[in-house]
Amino acid sequence: MNTKEQKKSPVGLIVLIAAIVVIIVVLHFLTKRVLLSPDNLKILLGNMAVPTIICIGFTFIFACDITDLSPGAIVLLTANVTGIIGNAFHNPVVSIILMVLGAIVAGVLCGLLNFTIYRVTKIPPWIAGLGMTMVYEAIVSMYSQYRALQGLQVEFLRDENRVLGSSPWIYIVLVICVVIAYFIYNNTTIGINIRATGCNQNVSSTMGINVSKTLIMGGIIAGFFFGVAGVLKESVSIFTPAQGGLTSLSTVFQPLAAVLLAKTLSKFVNRIIAVPISTFIIVLIFNVLTLFGVPSGTFQEFLLGAVVIIFAIFAQRGVKGVVK
Repeated sequence: MNTKEQKKSPVGLIVLIAAIVVIIVVLHFLTKRVLLSPDNLKILLGNMAVPTIICIGFTFIFACDITDLSPGAIVLLTANVTGIIGNAFHNPVVSIILMVLGAIVAGVLCGLLNFTIYRVTKIPPWIAGLGMTMVYEAIVSMYSQYRALQGLQVEFLRDENRVLGSSPWIYIVLVICVVIAYFIYNNTTIGINIRATGCNQNVSSTMGINVSKTLIMGGIIAGFFFGVAGVLKESVSIFTPAQGGLTSLSTVFQPLAAVLLAKTLSKFVNRIIAVPISTFIIVLIFNVLTLFGVPSGTFQEFLLGAVVIIFAIFAQRGVKGVVK
């Protein structure tokens, strides 16, 4: 079984980069030279941090050949954990360290729980994932109701604890996550085993890979990144309100479009490197729409849905049989 990614074509990569640069430059002039201005680039890079890290988590889930749409609810939960722990301590350094650790632990536990359920119950992951989405949403809603009964709102993260959501720390965290993901995905036994298991569980088992352990580790790794995404989301937004009725799914549409585009771009560049490139392109598209005066809301959501479908078509080209 070939668990290594195919050799990338340098010519194809050069053509791809050139095409992206040309399109961005054209859009820069069409937006009256606003798109590539320093202030707008700072906004773009800041806006891509959370979706990129969620996309990294999705990459490990999809590498396991699992379809799970609960990450939006996991990020919702870990963001609230961030607020609760962050405000529980008065020393900013202690608060930041503990809220990061707490959110990561919460994300890892969610990933462990999800993938254990998938393996033990044999329920199709996309069905069980929707169920877990409602569970995580309900936990945050119950916490919100508890606060409301006390005459309080959900936790507003104090300004001194929000440094990870501002420059330069938000960019540093993003780079660290990409480096960690690249190393795990490409240079560790667990990364190779995850990709091998995702390709064919029967063959992987024959080769001596513990399929259940490998898939659960994939969920744990994804949960780690969802925890970090929750920290950044809370740090940027100050607070993360409760959601219900699967509305947290809207959180994953941009990362989902990015991970599908990354799968297409992986023909030219390593999958993990393709993730931030893809997220930047997605965020850029919606930034351009905003600069053109297209209001956020229904039309942009319609376009996002269309982008997901289009990228899914390209990502699944050449795939035979039923796609999970």
